[in-house]
Amino acid sequence: MIIKMAASMRVMFQHNINKFLLTPASWRPVARTLNVSYAHSSKADEDSSIDKNPFYEKYADKLKKLQSSNPEEYQRRLHLMRESVKKKEDVTQEQTPTLSDQPRPKLMSGTSGEEKGLDSVVKVDLLRKHSAEEITEIWKGFHREKDFICAVIPKETYAKIQQKAKEFPMFLYPLPRDEGYEFFFAQFFIDSCYFTSVINYQAYQENAPALLTLTHYTELQEEKGIVLMRGELDTKYLTVQQAQFFANEVQLYYASDDADRLRLLRDFNKRPADFKHADLIDQLSNTTVNLS
Repeated sequence: MIIKMAASMRVMFQHNINKFLLTPASWRPVARTLNVSYAHSSKADEDSSIDKNPFYEKYADKLKKLQSSNPEEYQRRLHLMRESVKKKEDVTQEQTPTLSDQPRPKLMSGTSGEEKGLDSVVKVDLLRKHSAEEITEIWKGFHREKDFICAVIPKETYAKIQQKAKEFPMFLYPLPRDEGYEFFFAQFFIDSCYFTSVINYQAYQENAPALLTLTHYTELQEEKGIVLMRGELDTKYLTVQQAQFFANEVQLYYASDDADRLRLLRDFNKRPADFKHADLIDQLSNTTVNLS
């Protein structure tokens, strides 16, 4: 599954993403306003962009023959295509909206944004015959010994999560590693929360792979008073324990009334100039973390 984030994600956080790469545990940055920095593309990057140019794809064979028969003309046409690619990228950056007016991005490649329901996982009609307590045990038992995480959330708690997710759909989470901390972007969309590492976002940007998807199923919310959560993870990158850590962090930030955490959510989404990622690590130091 792919997080199909809009190009506006490049500026939406207004932070230098290099500062969110693997961070030594003892590191404490000086508070400052962070701005996005763009690296200039190399010739290799330009050639890679040209390869995706529809004109190049259509006439690739002819251009290769021209390269052999008339190198000067080939270089001239190649230069024109490079300029075309550069102009297109410049226009994209100029039209990129700011955080306050940017549209909600598409998250999933190849989909219309619709999410699969609970009936794609279990037989809902059979679940409805049981009490909330019985459903809780069934849901946990269904995911036991599998590479998923799960939770059963009271509807009042999920209402808090939903309310904050609409106002503050994005956030940043530090994951403890042996070498320090690795930062992950997370974004809510409808009833799902998608995680990708900053390293992946730096490499793939709007095509960054979702390393963890937390899906909340609300079919039983009114009838049974519970919301079922299921977390699908990329086991090549995350362990079940690490995925559970992220799920717990989401609840700490979105379901609690803690003033400091609310301030961090608001700063990251509304006042990026005031956001200090060192505060995330400070918050984490006040939380019991067990990833073994």
